[in-house]
Amino acid sequence: MTDTTPPQTALDTLRALALHAADGPTVQQLLDDVTTELTGRTVVHRHQSLRPRRFVLRRHEDVTGMSGEGSVADGVLWPDGTASVRWRGEHPSIVFWDRGRTSVEFIHGHVGATEVEFLDDADEPADPAAAEPASLALHRAVDRALTAPVACADCGRTIACPCTSSRHEGRVDVIVAAVLPWLRGEAA
Repeated sequence: MTDTTPPQTALDTLRALALHAADGPTVQQLLDDVTTELTGRTVVHRHQSLRPRRFVLRRHEDVTGMSGEGSVADGVLWPDGTASVRWRGEHPSIVFWDRGRTSVEFIHGHVGATEVEFLDDADEPADPAAAEPASLALHRAVDRALTAPVACADCGRTIACPCTSSRHEGRVDVIVAAVLPWLRGEAA
């Protein structure tokens, strides 16, 4: 006699397990499996050191005549398997795909006319500071300089004042002082 019962889904297994005692990790794994089965997304937990991967959509042939050829969009493949794509051009837009790369390639791939080209290796360190400490430090220095208080040339206040003098020169001085160690080659 052949077994005609359909295979059990993760949800069926979880229901059966809920009727019996089980350890926490087993129940958590089944909950994760149910989430993946129902939504198509992977559950990412706080203790996991997964990171997003950047990509561009590289179009070799513009089959629709709308977006042109070359790098037509920037994207991120998130650790849970979802993806977001930001289109380049005069009228940019952003779209999110719950099924991640599969949806991006299905909708925008045009049977090989467009490909996903990753900018990050899957094996790169999760900590970007470990990959490029100097450029990250320079970026932070410039960010701080752009938001640092600049004194008014007339009254010396670093907050809003009734004076009409420009703080442009002061802002330039703060930014130059922030990047000077990199210009001189003295930055660590």
